[in-house]
Amino acid sequence: MNMRVIFISALLGLVAQSRANTDSNECLSAKTCGQCIQIGPQCVWCKDPDFKPPGCNHQDSLEKAGCTALGIENPRGTITIDKNKPVTNCKDEITQIQPQKVTLNLRSGEAQQFMLTLKRAEDNLNVQPDVILENSRLPEGVSISFVSHCKNGVSEKGENGRKCSSISIGEEVKFEVEIMANGCPSNGTSETIKIKPLGYTEEVEIILNFICECECHKDKIPNSTACTDGNGTLECGVCRCNEGRLGRLCECSQDEVQTEDLDAYCRMGYQKDICSNNGECICGTCECRRRENPEERYSGKFCECDNFSCDRSNNMLCGGHGQCECQKCVCDANYVGSACDCSLDTSTCMASNKQICNGRGVCDCGVCRCTDSRFGGPTCEICPTCTGV
Repeated sequence: MNMRVIFISALLGLVAQSRANTDSNECLSAKTCGQCIQIGPQCVWCKDPDFKPPGCNHQDSLEKAGCTALGIENPRGTITIDKNKPVTNCKDEITQIQPQKVTLNLRSGEAQQFMLTLKRAEDNLNVQPDVILENSRLPEGVSISFVSHCKNGVSEKGENGRKCSSISIGEEVKFEVEIMANGCPSNGTSETIKIKPLGYTEEVEIILNFICECECHKDKIPNSTACTDGNGTLECGVCRCNEGRLGRLCECSQDEVQTEDLDAYCRMGYQKDICSNNGECICGTCECRRRENPEERYSGKFCECDNFSCDRSNNMLCGGHGQCECQKCVCDANYVGSACDCSLDTSTCMASNKQICNGRGVCDCGVCRCTDSRFGGPTCEICPTCTGV
């Protein structure tokens, strides 16, 4: 297979992968800021009160859609070393493991790492020359991994990342510890786990805090006037409806509709914009936004059409020879083309001998295109090299 074919195949593969990644944007499914940040660190919320949904997306997408810098909610995980006495061989106070206590604030899908140092003390502690790290039971959805950095520059991952062999007294080794949460375990309450080398009495205490809600969650306003008739709590720029109410602004009664996902009725397809981003979804029905120019309007069940964004010719919509309907020109009689800029009238191509283009060409959109290279002019009647013409 030649290199050009290989290159094109690889390029097509990258394009397909890019489209697949775009089509699988999980952020768009979140209805609240809390749901948004649980999907993963790639998802960011816009809390601006006037921002139109979806409020959860990639940060660059939200910024392009008009979300302000202050409106971005994107909490990140952190790590704090609470107790960090250095390892020492001092007989009065032996410390073989560092750090001794760590606090992690974990956001779903975002790993936090710290370095664990171990040094065998010189006195007789009756420990094995092989160091193997063990951890206590992990909360559901929490994972832990190790990378060992042993003597002679040897590093291991996986199960071997827990181990360093043949460690001499006074020798120091290190382990990279990575901890990640998937979702929000334990309903957001703190958990404690411990890491301990097999046969040692010392251990590392790790406090796990889970980021389950956005900061703006603390500023929620119950029965807010921003939600229809006070039928919801304004939280992070959106309404959380009271029982029995539905809709983006809690404008609908549950007795009047058949589903809680009213927005589904206002999308042309999965992951498409609500009302094509040209209107509001009111109780499952699109109400198209008005334009400043009263002659311009959006239309269609999903506000997917308009009468002003068709092709133009001579700076005129549809060339002044047609009507713009759902982004396409419907041309007047005797006109064709995407901008109705091609006339089918042949009168402008008629030569003095009453032949179209003097029989030496074709009439293309009202203009002669001479097919005989000897002839030119508006109607293919000029022939500088012809005798008697």
